[in-house]
Amino acid sequence: MKKLNEKTWNEFYLNDIFSFKLAKGDNQPKNMSQGRFPVVSAGETNNGVTAFVSNPDEGSTFQSGTITVDMFGKAFWHGYDYCAVSHGRVNILDLNTPNDSSQFISICIDKGTISKYSYNQMCSQKRLTSQKVMLPVDDGGKPDYDYMAQYASEMRGGMLMRYKNYAAEQLSKLEYKDIPALDEKEWKEFRIGELFEVSRPNARNKDDYDLGDIPFVASGAMNNGVMKCCKTREGERLDAGNCITVSPVDGSSFYQPMDFLGRGGAGSLILMLRNDGLNLLRGEFMARMIQQTCSKYSYGHMGNKDSIKRECVMLPVDDDGKPDYAYMEQYAKNMMLKKYEQYLTFIDGRDD
Repeated sequence: MKKLNEKTWNEFYLNDIFSFKLAKGDNQPKNMSQGRFPVVSAGETNNGVTAFVSNPDEGSTFQSGTITVDMFGKAFWHGYDYCAVSHGRVNILDLNTPNDSSQFISICIDKGTISKYSYNQMCSQKRLTSQKVMLPVDDGGKPDYDYMAQYASEMRGGMLMRYKNYAAEQLSKLEYKDIPALDEKEWKEFRIGELFEVSRPNARNKDDYDLGDIPFVASGAMNNGVMKCCKTREGERLDAGNCITVSPVDGSSFYQPMDFLGRGGAGSLILMLRNDGLNLLRGEFMARMIQQTCSKYSYGHMGNKDSIKRECVMLPVDDDGKPDYAYMEQYAKNMMLKKYEQYLTFIDGRDD
């Protein structure tokens, strides 16, 4: 199969190769029952999925294999049935010539639209129909759907195989042990300031950095708080990993396994919590418990270094009434084992 740069490419109007639809109904997750049906709205992550419901509104469901483009031009391919919210101004694109090339085309659309739209100029259906997309073509100058489908299939297969190998390697490092359930353990409150050294990063802004390979961590509820990966400045000292970062804005808490650039100063700053006994598994467990404690914070009622130190976090304890780090670590191992096995079962089921 030819490489992408060996193919001839040409521009096509989206309106010539897709039919367009808009979601009907409200589909506000807060007004619906939780379930297994994905709800797609405007967003840059998680394929635009913001919730899972059991009772989508009539006229709002769409079939697997279609593409959504939100009001900011973010495009996602969906390999499952889903519903979309009308208030999120999500456009649904259904290929006029049904085949397996839609996943390939969705990436081409995303590259052509994501930088063009904003709150000042949203991606309406009218604007989208006149949008062009660059696609590889066949000898007749038409979109080479067979090539795109084959390319996407090979890339997907390679990624799944790499993940299966990675998951198998991780499983070989984890040992399952029977431990009491969470509700069978004794729990106790501890002040965060008694368990952790709490500090702030130096003042810095992600917009002052070029793209690189060092995570820039700020106040965010997803992706471990990582906003972008940056190049460091000459002589700049990184914030050491093996710590928990907490957002005073909304209490989002994440374990940071590697050295990073933390957002200090004002705005979306973070706080760093350090403990000599911390590691990946203990950190993941404790970060979740800290987030439950600090989730009360908001823009109208932000936390700070002193208030975070005073907060009390509930943790399982050992026979001496101290934090049971060994239990937390084994609980995290058992959960990771379960998740890896679930992922592998899911992948094997897709291969059948």
